[in-house]
Amino acid sequence: MAASLVVAEGKRLPLAADSRVALTVQANDLLKADSVQSDYTNTLTLADTPEVRAALDQAQQGMSLSEVPYQQLPCTLETGATEVLPNGVAIVEQHETGKGFEAQVLGGNKNFYAAIEGKKLRELTFPAAMEHDWLLPYAASGATHEHYRQGYVYDLYDLGKGVLDVVNLHTDGILPSVYARAVWEQIITEAGFKWSGNLPVLFDRLLLPTPTAPGYSKEFRAARKLVAGIDHAGGKNTDSGRAYEGRPEVQRVVPFDYTGGNYGYVAPTQAGVWNPTAHSWKALEPCYVQVNGSVTLELSSPYGSAKAQLFTYVNGKEIGGGPAVESKKGADSTYVTATTNAAKLLLRAGDEVTLKIKLNRAKEGIYGTNKWGYTMFDGNIHSINGTTLPLDSFSVDVLADFPPGGRVRLQDLLPDMSQRDFVKGFVGLFGLTQQTDPYTRRLTFTPTAAALAANLGSAPDWSPKVDTQRPAPRLFHLPDQAQQNWFRWKEDSTNPDSAKELGDGMLPCADATLEAKRDTVVLPWAATTQGAQGLLLLPVYKVRVGTVMEAAEYDQQRPAPRLVVQTTQTRAVTLTDGSNTVPIAPRISTFAGLDFQRELLPTYYTHLAAVYARPLLYKPSVRLSALEVTGFDQLQPVWLEKEGAFFYANKLNSWEEDQPSTATELLRLTY
Repeated sequence: MAASLVVAEGKRLPLAADSRVALTVQANDLLKADSVQSDYTNTLTLADTPEVRAALDQAQQGMSLSEVPYQQLPCTLETGATEVLPNGVAIVEQHETGKGFEAQVLGGNKNFYAAIEGKKLRELTFPAAMEHDWLLPYAASGATHEHYRQGYVYDLYDLGKGVLDVVNLHTDGILPSVYARAVWEQIITEAGFKWSGNLPVLFDRLLLPTPTAPGYSKEFRAARKLVAGIDHAGGKNTDSGRAYEGRPEVQRVVPFDYTGGNYGYVAPTQAGVWNPTAHSWKALEPCYVQVNGSVTLELSSPYGSAKAQLFTYVNGKEIGGGPAVESKKGADSTYVTATTNAAKLLLRAGDEVTLKIKLNRAKEGIYGTNKWGYTMFDGNIHSINGTTLPLDSFSVDVLADFPPGGRVRLQDLLPDMSQRDFVKGFVGLFGLTQQTDPYTRRLTFTPTAAALAANLGSAPDWSPKVDTQRPAPRLFHLPDQAQQNWFRWKEDSTNPDSAKELGDGMLPCADATLEAKRDTVVLPWAATTQGAQGLLLLPVYKVRVGTVMEAAEYDQQRPAPRLVVQTTQTRAVTLTDGSNTVPIAPRISTFAGLDFQRELLPTYYTHLAAVYARPLLYKPSVRLSALEVTGFDQLQPVWLEKEGAFFYANKLNSWEEDQPSTATELLRLTY
């Protein structure tokens, strides 16, 4: 049987003479409910020929810089004229001189998970139409959302302080929840796939609540960070006045224009933020900032004394200043450092920050006289009595705190979770079988329990196909199972003790020889219990204990990611931003429908209960054609007349075209 691996540009790489194409098919291993299989797998050896070596960039050479072994190579596996594994990926494992290159070839579901490998939910890019500003009108509009295509909904939760009839959008942290299906759709679309499947109607109503404001990322803040000094080249910025001249107050915008050198200066990488000509820092979006400034200058006051004070300005308007620093009375030279800082200063988009210094007379000298002078903005390093004075500096740091009016992007609301764990979470939640069409890149997700039950009536009788000349082991004890097989929600220490193991469920396996219990599925979301006034509890705040106060004080905590269900029931409250108010009546959420023991297992895991009822793993060899293997559907149960039972074909193991039969793994179904 002539076989080859077709790689980039249609290159056909021959297999080694003793290498055989042995295809393994398994889209869903029922005994591993927490994982998704590759559909098709094959391990083979490529011939150790010049054409193969060249195609793999001479990876076998000791001095080779080939990246091929460290990449997933798109490929098609052919036997004769049959594509037994189209649109697969090959991973080169090793090379042995004279023998060839050993490669693992994977297909089907593997392609999708390879596309999202290592990616986080926050790396998604949702349509711009779903973005909005965190302002009262948009929140009020978002409170009316009822469909996943709208992306998000402003709904209500008890964050640990109860809920009032009037809630403040910003101070009470009213944030949008994201529809889980909107995230699901975006993951698959960005991976370059399409999907279909008869998922439960519950899926469209699932929400991902946002316990705390997303905040700006480290990357966002770093791109806007400024630490600037004053350029002293040629004395171009130096400003001075003679001491024996009388003068009124001196006011100057400090000419911060320098971010070079080795003094820890930092220029923003985001265009449009820093303007060295205007000596200003500009907010491109609403944000909280920390502003710090210092100017070291020389004051000369032979008669009386002088003072300096540094101020922060926004759009030319003074918003605060640091303490006044004064020269020594009657001294010809005093070096002083004027400072200013503004902590958590709220800026609107387009606001510009500058620093201004003011110099003026302070104490009078002999006979009521006051003469003073100054030198500043020279950008030099000054040292007095061995002590180095602070450098002139102007720094602006964007804080992570999300501001009123901040731009809300759905990806920023999502938890720190991988896209892979998100998708697999729903596979575990609903007991799904995932199948991938290698030609169209279409994923099909099907609730396994319902599909197997529906297909029992059309189950083919495999009795005539069983190869009675080959061994057929019967395993009475299912591998890696337990007497109690638990399906759990993620543990969350912020939940009250009463919510421990909330929503968990267990399927028993009728085999007293197995270990006592194990966790079969652990979802990446925590269960959510009910809080005050019928709303779900997202425990962002926890009452501080040990301190007697008239009013309760709270510690803040970070709840684990949650998954809840949007209902049709509404709750009317008044939403305010502190200046304006608007009535809203958003739909409230529930955890009902998400309890494994009462709801999920009886609905979506009846097939696994049927496997556990009378455990048997039967391994006959079955005669299957190439068409039957490549078109194999695990959602179709089979019947064995001799056994008098239906079976789930859990695996087709190492099918070879020129072999009379293929080893299989069949799980008995007892409904």
